[in-house]
Amino acid sequence: MAVQQAPNHLGRLVCLVAFFLFFHSGYSTFEHLSYLKAVDGHESGLPLDITIELLASVALFGLGIVMVADDFKEILMETEMAKQSIESLDARPSFYSFNHRGRAVFKNVVLKD
Repeated sequence: MAVQQAPNHLGRLVCLVAFFLFFHSGYSTFEHLSYLKAVDGHESGLPLDITIELLASVALFGLGIVMVADDFKEILMETEMAKQSIESLDARPSFYSFNHRGRAVFKNVVLKD
């Protein structure tokens, strides 16, 4: 039996803060582009503060996901094979090969230029 872990509220809070930072950086980008259109600006990139905010939100979101994620579950072949019947094992489409048929059918066909 696996031991149930308590939910990590700090990790969820970090993910929530990262989501709001990500949303705010998108809103700031929209406002910046609207401002550039209003003043006929021709700046090609985003300001540094919006870029830093976006990168910080992505980093915080990654950290939050790592904090919230559970431990890996062990996968045993015996338990996975017990879930399947012999019919499902024999009828796997990944074992079918369709590459060999074309050579036998079209070996006498001459293609014209």
